[in-house]
Amino acid sequence: ATAGSLWVAWPCGLLQSALVVAALANTAAAGAAVMGAFAIASGAGLVLGPMLWFKLGVSQSASAAVWATRAAGALLAVASGWALGHGLWMQWQAYCAT
Repeated sequence: ATAGSLWVAWPCGLLQSALVVAALANTAAAGAAVMGAFAIASGAGLVLGPMLWFKLGVSQSASAAVWATRAAGALLAVASGWALGHGLWMQWQAYCAT
């Protein structure tokens, strides 16, 4: 229970990036607009995601949760691999193109 209540002090990476972008805004109103856009987009995803999940008829069983967790992990690994490869490719291209 104590660890679960600490989520406020340790926001997710996406929220951290939105906070940084809002902090870098020129005015307070622009920062508020950034956070408002983040709230609208993430709120829509949090509402529409489960609705789509149920609409597709995905079961609520434990095996479905395990499958979803593994799929999310695989997508994270693929995205990380792409990001690392893209960064290396850009460095290689910059080095060899000159």
